[in-house]
Amino acid sequence: MGRHSKPGPGESFGDRDEPADQPESPTGRFARPGDGFDHGDTGDGADNDDYQPSPLTDTARRRIAAFEGGHRSEGGRRGVSIGVIVALITVVVVVGAVILWRFFGDALSHRSADAAQQCLDGTVNVGVVADPSIAADVTKFADSFNAVVTPVGDRCVKMVVTAADSDQVVDGFVADWPGDLGERPALWIPASSIATARLQAAAGKEAVSDARSLVSSPVVLAVRPQLKDALAQQGWAALPGLQNDPGALDALNLPGWGSLRLALPTVGNAGATYLTAEAVAAASAPAGAPATAGLGAVNALVAGQPKLADNSADTAFTTLLSPDDPAGAPVHAVATTEQQLFSRASTPDAKDSVAEWLPPGPVAVADYPTVLLSGTWLSGEQVSAASEFARFMRKPEQLTALAKAGFRAEGTTAPGNDVVTFPALGPPLSVGDDSVRATLAAAVSSPATGSATTIMLDQGMGADEGGRSRLANVVTALANRIGALPPNAAVGLWTFNGVEGRSAVPMGPVSDQVDGQPRSAALTGTLTGLTPSGSGAVSFTTLRLVYGDALANFRQGQANSVLVITEGPHTDQTLDGPGLVQYVKSAVDPARPVAINVIDIGDDSDRETWEAVTQASGGTYQNVATSDSPDLATAVTTLLS
Repeated sequence: MGRHSKPGPGESFGDRDEPADQPESPTGRFARPGDGFDHGDTGDGADNDDYQPSPLTDTARRRIAAFEGGHRSEGGRRGVSIGVIVALITVVVVVGAVILWRFFGDALSHRSADAAQQCLDGTVNVGVVADPSIAADVTKFADSFNAVVTPVGDRCVKMVVTAADSDQVVDGFVADWPGDLGERPALWIPASSIATARLQAAAGKEAVSDARSLVSSPVVLAVRPQLKDALAQQGWAALPGLQNDPGALDALNLPGWGSLRLALPTVGNAGATYLTAEAVAAASAPAGAPATAGLGAVNALVAGQPKLADNSADTAFTTLLSPDDPAGAPVHAVATTEQQLFSRASTPDAKDSVAEWLPPGPVAVADYPTVLLSGTWLSGEQVSAASEFARFMRKPEQLTALAKAGFRAEGTTAPGNDVVTFPALGPPLSVGDDSVRATLAAAVSSPATGSATTIMLDQGMGADEGGRSRLANVVTALANRIGALPPNAAVGLWTFNGVEGRSAVPMGPVSDQVDGQPRSAALTGTLTGLTPSGSGAVSFTTLRLVYGDALANFRQGQANSVLVITEGPHTDQTLDGPGLVQYVKSAVDPARPVAINVIDIGDDSDRETWEAVTQASGGTYQNVATSDSPDLATAVTTLLS
């Protein structure tokens, strides 16, 4: 049918397009001839205003309803309204938007993750320095960690492990960092927290942001099997005497063995010598006194050790286990850790040549802290990665591996062997705060070397806030250190009492005789006999005399120095501060260098002068707030050697 033809019988109006200018029917739609209506205008020119609608059939009504847009369906039911259609469209739009948002959001997220996995900003190395006794295990852990660690931001991280003893690390932070240790680390795993105390004493507490134990190993003595039974219930306090008495082991039913001959290696020995020093000091100090009161015993133990080719644990163990006659061997025992002995005694016949002796009482323990370092050389990514790696090493898998290597780790059981049985331990040793530990460590790291020192002591010092005499504290520190000096060390003593300065014991080797006794005994006897008197009034004028005497009696081949210990103030008008500084500058002789070192106690008004004097002579100025502290012992140990 054509576009404008009339509908035939049975045709639906909805099958045709309607012109827009047709008149509207009573139903609101445009009508046509033949649509069932009687129109007023028949097209013949006559108006027919009085038209009447023709009767509608059911079929016509259905066609009209269909033509009206489907508002009603057959049977009189209503169709879908426009509002519902709009709502459905809205829902479809919203759902579509959500789907698109999630799609693009996931795409961007994956894109960001992919970018990170590709390390767009490169890879940053994270330095880890570990004690040689645990470095191999830490290296394996680092390889595993590097394989699974996720990037930090857009940078990948890689743990790089280097083995180093604590002495190397501490010295590196105080001076220049050694190039063979790689970059400055973000994480340090020394054998003992003594190393942490030493680092903070040298570089400041802010150098460490966190430190906590990873595993542990007690300090033991690796001894010849015959010696284990002989030592029996001997303790830490007995070791200095056994070390220095030529017939000590003969008295313990080992005829011909001589002294203990205990080697105290500091290289490759997991910090065992430092821990031994703490145990000996704590056991030797008088009841109620700090551990530093036992420094004399530590100095004696260190000074009496066997003289070997070097100070390494390898050399000490090689000498201990040599097949020669054990009684005449240069080494009868080595201070070490349980883990070190376990790793060295894994052969079937090891029990025939070495045994483990754990001294009774509080146990000195190597606690292997994970030390997170803080410094301007570290980036945020390195700090975060180091912290995450420290946590990674504490997981059960890693702790189990460390236990198999001979360490004691939480939740694990060590395997043991014929020499090391991993017995139950007593309470751990505690020696005080970090300053005490640093002081005791100094006796090991800075042993006496045989220099020539003139001590100039202020006899007029008063008392500290606790009421204890400063002079008494200084005398104790000096006596402990003199007892540790090697025979070739030369020492002299001057005192001043506010009126005059005088030579109390002339300069000379401590082993030489003075009035029928060794100079060391004469020095300690004179010191302990001093009583507080006078003041520091003539300190400047006394130093002028002492410095001139030191130059006149200069000892070639030794480090010459004057050690001034005073609290001031100087009041003698014959020589003021600028005059003393000028004198020292004019007296300095490059061919006979004599350094002036000063330990200045309390708030001394002469501090500026003392600092200038030490600088002019190439010496060291050390202020100590109070004599009743480990700082004094540390200063004396460092400056009298």
